[in-house]
Amino acid sequence: MKQVVYLEEVMIRPQRIPNMVPLAYDALMKLDLKMKEFANVSSAKTAQFPLWRKYLLTIEEAATYFGIGEKRLRRIAEENRDEDFIMEIGSQVRIKRELFERYLDQTNTI
Repeated sequence: MKQVVYLEEVMIRPQRIPNMVPLAYDALMKLDLKMKEFANVSSAKTAQFPLWRKYLLTIEEAATYFGIGEKRLRRIAEENRDEDFIMEIGSQVRIKRELFERYLDQTNTI
């Protein structure tokens, strides 16, 4: 003989909001503020060192520094993998700032 079990979902509607709900919202707000403070501190640490003093630039930093689009810089890096101004760190591409400046000085069009 097979047994059949029926489960019913019971919805209980509270008469009032439990006391712990405002405490949870307060804790979440404090956590959110701490995360925003951490994000500001970590971004301030990276922003302290100016781009013109860095040896290696990410594609995004190089785009800002040289005024060239990221897409074009990625294409230049792909076409010139053996050049001295390209450095690969794992799967990430970095651009040696001074050597890339010399490369740009020698080219007429990009």
